[in-house]
Amino acid sequence: MNNKATRRSLILEANKSHCLVKYIENLLKKQREDPDYVKWDVTKPLPKLPIPSLKQTLEKYLGCLMPILSDEAYQSTEKIVKEFIRDGGVGQKLQNLLIKESETKENWVYDWWLEDMYLKNKLPLPINSNPGMIFPKEKFNDEDDQLKFAARLISGIMDYKFFIDQKKLPVDRCSWREKGQPLCMEQYYRLFSSYRVPGIDQDKQVNSNNSLLVEPEHVIVISRNQMFVLDVIVNFTRLSEDQLYHQLKRIKRQSEEDENTSNGFADVGFLTSLPRNEWAKARLELLRDSTNRDCIDMIERCIFIVCLDKKVNHNSNKENMILENESEMSSIQMRDYVLQMLHGCSSEDNSGNRWFDKTMQFVISEDGVCGLNYEHSIAEGIVVIQLSEHLFRYIEEKRKQKLYRMPSICELPVPRKLRWIVSEPISAQIREAKSSFDRRIDDLDLFVVKFEKFGRDFPKMIKASPDSFIQVMLQFAYYRVHNCLVSTYESASTRRFRHGRVDNIRANSCEALAWIKSMQPNSTFTVINNFDFFI
Repeated sequence: MNNKATRRSLILEANKSHCLVKYIENLLKKQREDPDYVKWDVTKPLPKLPIPSLKQTLEKYLGCLMPILSDEAYQSTEKIVKEFIRDGGVGQKLQNLLIKESETKENWVYDWWLEDMYLKNKLPLPINSNPGMIFPKEKFNDEDDQLKFAARLISGIMDYKFFIDQKKLPVDRCSWREKGQPLCMEQYYRLFSSYRVPGIDQDKQVNSNNSLLVEPEHVIVISRNQMFVLDVIVNFTRLSEDQLYHQLKRIKRQSEEDENTSNGFADVGFLTSLPRNEWAKARLELLRDSTNRDCIDMIERCIFIVCLDKKVNHNSNKENMILENESEMSSIQMRDYVLQMLHGCSSEDNSGNRWFDKTMQFVISEDGVCGLNYEHSIAEGIVVIQLSEHLFRYIEEKRKQKLYRMPSICELPVPRKLRWIVSEPISAQIREAKSSFDRRIDDLDLFVVKFEKFGRDFPKMIKASPDSFIQVMLQFAYYRVHNCLVSTYESASTRRFRHGRVDNIRANSCEALAWIKSMQPNSTFTVINNFDFFI
């Protein structure tokens, strides 16, 4: 075992979380005892993503078009497809090239998919690409509560990260259709080691696991739009929660003292909200100065980011006073909390308290609103949800314990503030970034509906999957409003295969359209007929 691995192992053993160890042990025990899991060998490489036959691909293509095209448009498309698929035609030549390409790749579609889905997209990351996720709201009585929670969160994340680094997380398994089949775990290994670099033509995904540089041992903390380097490992030892808390207190104090002064060096984070090619040009301008190069390097190589947000005066605070329905109030609050995770609410609030290129940003607001914003090109939501669930277990375990006071807090180095050299052109671009971001925020409409008549148990009761049920209902609702269907994107996991991410399901099927028409007022179908048709 090399020195780096030995060091990681020692740190891991010294900082185990009992809840995570217990969770992993229980999961492994279940997998050892479940006959559906035992029959799969997790040590074998996953199969490669297969290439469907040309005939199968084009039949599926026509099947997706039939419900949304006029008869004339469909017949025209059908003629083009027949010409494309004929023996010796263009389709067969391209299919042969695709098969040849797949022989040299772990996953033949991955690079094309990543580039087209994310890296070539010039739209700004916030709102358009980066998802937001809200955690259960915390009750903070004062600043200390916020910072203690942040320290606990950082410690929990580091706990999870070391299990990832050691590859000790149990392999995810399918829970249906080939139950127990192993799933690809590659997305987990990118959560805390990857970064999205903006490019003028297209972005680039950078992974520190592939780098010869020393593994980062710091996180970036953003407070009042100012960025600080928080070392989480000092002298080969992970900081305790108490040490993290005191370091965060130092950061919070300095950011408040420097806010609105010449020492603020604030608002550079707004640049990451620009269209990707514009941000790429601004980044090149920043990199001309060695001080800025150091700042950007520290951000790009950090493990993750913690955003200590100011309290936001949400609209729901006023609206709730005139609403009588408690469920409606919680829906409005939920909307406001989601908006804070998506974009920070406004340039006057927390929109500059972000760095949207970093994979994981954990948001902890003074009023107890918590959650995360993550850069989507690295991983799908299920991987982030698994991390979040661990954090909830960890925080609940630690909540019952008091912070253990370490004697060496005063010996810890003061967290370093990132100090930028901002030229006039960059200042002008920051002002434009603020203005354009605020306009996009104002242009976003979000309404949260809490449906409480039934939940996922009802679809299961009628032997339908909850996901399929919702997808068909969306098609039904759209048809009721517009009297037609449109092409629809629904994610489908391909993690059964090597380096699998997602493909799409076209829910606008001929079968869905037939059922929807049977549900119209002029239909001759009975309720029993409709139910049988649906199932």
